[in-house]
Amino acid sequence: MKEKPFDYEQSFRRLEELAALLEEGSLPLEQSLKLFEEGAGLAAALQKSLAAAEQRLTTLRLPEEAISSGGGDLDD
Repeated sequence: MKEKPFDYEQSFRRLEELAALLEEGSLPLEQSLKLFEEGAGLAAALQKSLAAAEQRLTTLRLPEEAISSGGGDLDD
């Protein structure tokens, strides 16, 4: 079975939801621990996704920086 692609926005909303539930402080300890574990996993996945996006942006900027540093003047 194919794994569903990571949805950053949906995961972020779920993390916010979990934080709100935990901040209420009204859940039983075991349920709070399960939600905390879910939130920690989501936070790690979100961080990984952000790091990958940052790497993509860095890669995309490299040719632009080479052009702006004189490596390829298109006006001549």
